[in-house]
Amino acid sequence: MKYLISIFLVIVSLNAAVYYAKVEPVQKYTIKSAASGKVLSSIIEVEGRVSDGKIIVHLDDVLNIDDLKSSNEKLKTLKEMISITKKNLDNAKKVASIREKNYSKIRNLKTKSRVEKDNELINSVNAQNQVLSLMSSLESLKSQLSDQRYKIATLKDQISKKSIRVPKGYLVYKLYLKKGDFAGIGTPLVDAYDISRAKLTVFVSKEDYKLAKNGVVYINDKPTTYKVDKLWNSTDAQNISSYKAEILIPAPKVFSKLVKVEFREK
Repeated sequence: MKYLISIFLVIVSLNAAVYYAKVEPVQKYTIKSAASGKVLSSIIEVEGRVSDGKIIVHLDDVLNIDDLKSSNEKLKTLKEMISITKKNLDNAKKVASIREKNYSKIRNLKTKSRVEKDNELINSVNAQNQVLSLMSSLESLKSQLSDQRYKIATLKDQISKKSIRVPKGYLVYKLYLKKGDFAGIGTPLVDAYDISRAKLTVFVSKEDYKLAKNGVVYINDKPTTYKVDKLWNSTDAQNISSYKAEILIPAPKVFSKLVKVEFREK
């Protein structure tokens, strides 16, 4: 009787380690619009093909490009104004230095009248005020320059986000919009798959958890050197009595086929 029970437990144990999984791309990406605009072009023909890295969806960026051109011209003007203001400031400092020296020379002279001294002091103060005014103008121009550079960087970012590319070597699975459609921020544009590798997803039982973690992975009854790449330590939300496990394997010629997965003792 004990012998029969032992055989039964072994059979149950072996059966518990048999799973089936679909060979899927290692990762699926959904590229969503990061900017809003009308779709100027959408290369629907690339669906089902491997990406060459070129633009496949292009959103309207005409106004952005015009704004960028104008902003670059304004940036150039600001740089020139800063250069001129710096020269004016240097000259004003020289004048202020001369005015201050002239006042210092006569302020204690008894041969100079009070009016002459006051006039020279006024000239010195006016020269210092001119320096301060130019310094203030220079700081204002620098602030405008910083703002303009930020605006240009923002425009370049917006323009880049309106030219949608799928990384080279990825499978372009689906394009959601056609020419003439409108994309809002967050609108799905493209589904793409990373087909450089594949993964198998199985939901193992509590009894097979340690075996999946430390055992040998068999695929279609053949031992492999593959390991479980990810093994969740809490049960799945849908498969409430099972633990999700992912196994990474080399990319096959054809995806989506069903394979048999087992975990056995070493």
